[in-house]
Amino acid sequence: MQTVQPHPRTLNVFVRDGKPLVARVPHLNGDYLPTSIRTALGLLGGLEKAIRPGDQVLLKPNFNCSYTLPLSTDLGFLRAAIEVLQDAGAQVTVGEMSGKTDGPTDTVVNNLCVLPMFERYGVPFVNFETDEWVRLAVDGEHWRSFRVPRSLYEADKRVYLANMRCHSSARFSAAIKLGVGWIDLEDRKYLHEDRSLVEAKVAELHLGWQPNLILVDGRRSTVSAYGRGEYVYPNVIMASGDMVALDTEVVKILRQFPEENRLDVPTEEMGQIKVAQAHGLGTMDYTLLQAPARTRTEEDARY
Repeated sequence: MQTVQPHPRTLNVFVRDGKPLVARVPHLNGDYLPTSIRTALGLLGGLEKAIRPGDQVLLKPNFNCSYTLPLSTDLGFLRAAIEVLQDAGAQVTVGEMSGKTDGPTDTVVNNLCVLPMFERYGVPFVNFETDEWVRLAVDGEHWRSFRVPRSLYEADKRVYLANMRCHSSARFSAAIKLGVGWIDLEDRKYLHEDRSLVEAKVAELHLGWQPNLILVDGRRSTVSAYGRGEYVYPNVIMASGDMVALDTEVVKILRQFPEENRLDVPTEEMGQIKVAQAHGLGTMDYTLLQAPARTRTEEDARY
């Protein structure tokens, strides 16, 4: 297996006055998902700052299991993201690998009815299980190397599609946690062998590359300690180029729904955020940009 080196750090182009931007857009039932995504990108300064016509974009969703949002990427959200990227002239490929518990990946994507949508949009799907794997050497405290799919390593641009919820071992799951979906099953065993180190290990998975853009589907979530249970509805779509900033905002939102979980420590002490920030992968010092909810009715619009 070939050993490869980390890419140069990805420059976050969505900044203002030296601070990363996080866009937060209300999305209510009946709102058009591509419009909400475009509104978020507009707040950041426009998709064209990161993605240009002809760019080869690897879109990384979350198909960890056969259950829907917030455990897996919602099909409508994925479709909207593809439309927005293709309208910008990007050549989109989707790549993902499911977890061992509910896998293999072929079973999960079939259960989620994803493949017909890819065919409709002319989007190739890369099942990382059958991809060529390379060993990525990193300078981490907990990882010296881990195995990654060549297609994701060699991608021109990377866009992450993240959900948001609480998690049993990682405390919460959002942008940073998405990295677990590209390491092989043996490395995932090492990731989970010591529960106290899971958060730190997850953060270091981003030492090989960073995303050009992250989109978060926060319309529906779960806030119990084990990441399952009754739904809560934050009803937001978010976007940023900074994983740490975005996940910090996610934690703020999840805390608005009281529950017995592991969000009862200062955000800066949470392993994913603390370690990612220590490695220079992002910052908690960001500027939040919010759009108003679209609440006018047809009757209002008459006047």
